[in-house]
Amino acid sequence: MDNEPRDTRFTRQLQTHYLKQQLSEQQLMRLKQLQTNQSNGINLYLSAVAASTFIAVSLYYFSFSAPDYAAISEQIAYNHNSKLQMEVLSPTMSGVQDRLNRLGFSLVSSSKLKSGNWQLVGGRYCNINGKLAAQMQLTHPETKATYTFYQAKMSKELLDNFSETETAIDGVKVKLWREKGLMMGLAF
Repeated sequence: MDNEPRDTRFTRQLQTHYLKQQLSEQQLMRLKQLQTNQSNGINLYLSAVAASTFIAVSLYYFSFSAPDYAAISEQIAYNHNSKLQMEVLSPTMSGVQDRLNRLGFSLVSSSKLKSGNWQLVGGRYCNINGKLAAQMQLTHPETKATYTFYQAKMSKELLDNFSETETAIDGVKVKLWREKGLMMGLAF
């Protein structure tokens, strides 16, 4: 043992000393109690995180699954009041459709706009709810009043939750409805 290096002998003596050390019963109980309290705290923390995550995901899902009628109506009212010139001048829906070929959907006539009560002037691209849409200018043949008619393709989830609505924004009446798989709007 005398041939053993001094630091190895010291290490062994330390190990022997600390292996003889033991906790009292009171110290063991206190340590177990701390362990239990810590696991209860972790469970409480995990429960709070799970609940917060569930609430955040729910709010995110419901905020995007329901249409924001006010925002859509404001965009339509803004487009209507801007009175921008039509990019395509054509008295027929097919004539407008031929020139607005980036829409990704076909323009359709609406059952809410009775044939003969409206005269199509033309159409242009616009943006509704972040989607490329068509804005068409209509005139009433008798009153010569100008209306703008909008069509946009929306997600199936959005259209399934879409109901007809009418509102007035900045002096413009805006009607919104869904028809033939599209969101439609009329401003006057």
